[in-house]
Amino acid sequence: MSRPLQRTAWGRREKEQGFTLIEMVVVVFLIGIMLSVSIPSLRNTFFTDPLKATTRKIIGMVAGVRELAARTQQPYLLHFSRLENRIWYEKDVAEKETKDLGNLPSGQLLLPESVKISGVWLAGEEGAAEDNNSVWISKQGYLIDTIIRIEDDQGNHLNVHFYPFLDTALVADDLVP
Repeated sequence: MSRPLQRTAWGRREKEQGFTLIEMVVVVFLIGIMLSVSIPSLRNTFFTDPLKATTRKIIGMVAGVRELAARTQQPYLLHFSRLENRIWYEKDVAEKETKDLGNLPSGQLLLPESVKISGVWLAGEEGAAEDNNSVWISKQGYLIDTIIRIEDDQGNHLNVHFYPFLDTALVADDLVP
């Protein structure tokens, strides 16, 4: 004969075993917090790596300029300067429109001191230019096939590949132009 199930003080039946979903989520969350505090390299990898942070900023800026070009139906020029270590954009103005330059929207991204642009490759061009590269973004938001290589002080590098008709960018450390 089996004896009847009795309830404990917590309201569980005596023979029930296991954990609830809430208990499991709390335990996994606490383990994650302990790991992020106890392993500084893990925290630095996700939050403070200037190379990866700069890569995210470049991808965001290019996506923003492409969206701006499509929204305003105006072509833009995206400039990369290796000597000044900055990226900026401006409206592509024809010669007959140069008199109205006062209200052009433009923006720039200054790269941190520890990160530099080590190369910009454009489809159809041989090698990378020494200082200034410009990428034309059409009024539909399309750009030429472009690879940007950024490098930090330790010699680590990442390549950001922008595709002409896709909004996504490929980030890799072994991409060869």
